Amino acid sequence: MPYLALRRRSALPLIGPLVRLLVVGCWIATSSAAADDDRPYVPADVRFNELKDYNGYFPFAPPANSEAWHARSEQVRRRVLVSQGLWPLPTKTPLNAVVHSPVERDGYTVHRVYFESLPGHFVCGSLYKPKGFDGPRPVILSAHGHWADARFHDAGEAQVAKQIAVGADKYQRSGRNFLQAQCVQLARLGCVVFQYDMEGYSDAKQLPFDVVHRYGAKRPAMETAENWGFFSPQAESRVQSVMGLQTWNSVRALDFVTSLPEVDPRRIGVTGASGGGTQTMLLGAIDPRVTAIVPAVMVSTAMQGGCTCENASLLRIETGNVEFAALFAPKPQALLAADDWTREIMTKGFPELKQLYKLLGVEDRVEAYPYTQFPHNYNYVSRAAMYEFFNKHSGFGAKEPIVQPA
Repeated sequence: MPYLALRRRSALPLIGPLVRLLVVGCWIATSSAAADDDRPYVPADVRFNELKDYNGYFPFAPPANSEAWHARSEQVRRRVLVSQGLWPLPTKTPLNAVVHSPVERDGYTVHRVYFESLPGHFVCGSLYKPKGFDGPRPVILSAHGHWADARFHDAGEAQVAKQIAVGADKYQRSGRNFLQAQCVQLARLGCVVFQYDMEGYSDAKQLPFDVVHRYGAKRPAMETAENWGFFSPQAESRVQSVMGLQTWNSVRALDFVTSLPEVDPRRIGVTGASGGGTQTMLLGAIDPRVTAIVPAVMVSTAMQGGCTCENASLLRIETGNVEFAALFAPKPQALLAADDWTREIMTKGFPELKQLYKLLGVEDRVEAYPYTQFPHNYNYVSRAAMYEFFNKHSGFGAKEPIVQPA
């Protein structure tokens, strides 16, 4: 018998006793440790820690230097992309955009739009174009958030009367339709504006609202091995989510507006409040074409987004909304806060963002407006701050103060 075979054969009888000795030794050591402090042995595993939900605390720690931020920002940006199912980015298929039904108004024209963000899946919205301006124009993407009827939202006469009484709005007409009013004002300032639907809102009805934004019950028929949809174990394990789809819709909305001949691709802004603020943050974090952002009533170390369309597996692990906003640095951004989960932004979140921008040598490019005298909103006061911020950083050339008409 060859020497190697003899060595293998002679070692076999020793394996059993050695294994038994190791097991017994580990058991004795563990038992002794447990006996010493009278506590059961618990492995050092993060899965045994207290569970964290979107109502937790999500602080942002500024980096020590620009090199550290470069490494950290790339890591967090990759996390965002992976969590949205966008790493690597999907192939961009033809938009097949249709712009139709123009309506002429004083100082602007509004069109209806639909295009395919994915083959057979449509994004709908309203496109506002200014009148009387020459040359390529700045463009703003407007993400509407979770208001009833979205871009067709009407707050109602009684509600607006209350807002006017406390100084949150000035006029019935623009106050009732404030999501459309911001688009109208931006268009009159010479800006192309595209306000697009979130999934399940207004004209975007391919996925039902109750599934996208109120997923409260399982759908057994959509959780089988052969047939499955969003929120199923099969979808989650493949990082496929409603949030990821909405983020991709935002990317494709940017593709749409930059294809318009009247748009200046060097001046691209994004704004939105509440759930629209979430979309604003994420698009700014992952798409380098965006040049200025105003996320309203969303950037916070507190609540991170209360809808299923704002949360995805793998996203907020050792990071959160303030750091997502930080990914936009060093480009200009303004945060709008209210008497909601953003009320502490001036002491928790904004100082750290300011420190980061200062580290990058552009301290004056980040601003915050804490309108905490008002509840969760995108009201006249907040919109006025947004207009002047974009006027400064997107080059509208408008005379300030900018006063929104009725």
